[in-house]
Amino acid sequence: MKTRIHLLFFIISFFVSHTAVTQENLEKTKIVTTVFDALKKQDEKKFLKSLPTKGDIKYLIPIAQEAQPNENIPEADSIIAKFKIKAIENFRKVIKKGTAFGVLWEDIVLQNVKYEANPDLNVNIERGNFIMECTSYDKRFLITMKKSSKIRGTWRLMNTIKFTLL
Repeated sequence: MKTRIHLLFFIISFFVSHTAVTQENLEKTKIVTTVFDALKKQDEKKFLKSLPTKGDIKYLIPIAQEAQPNENIPEADSIIAKFKIKAIENFRKVIKKGTAFGVLWEDIVLQNVKYEANPDLNVNIERGNFIMECTSYDKRFLITMKKSSKIRGTWRLMNTIKFTLL
């Protein structure tokens, strides 16, 4: 009985420490650095690099069709075109909102990054929200990258980003 408790304690300790180590490296995740740099430079083209590629979409289409066989899924090019339009609109909206609150984008500093799992039960792909805590002089704010997905080993922005003043 004591051996089982020690084994259980070891396993729990391993997962807790593994999660803590993983959390420390979030600032260096490509999606975080790309979106942060795009915001800092107010660069739409750089922001678009965080979106899924055509290869990523082609990889996802059969997975989505399997999960929802009655759903009509458009071609990859059509999906990418819609993603780009919505992403640029969203990016401009976030920049405008931050500027209205006095954020000087070129001077933002990344303070912390958190990850919250947000799985889709129908699709077997890692998905979650990345939350960047940033400052611009005396302004503190969050940038939330909603429903980002890990596709073929790379995190991709699959939904909007959100600006929240703290």
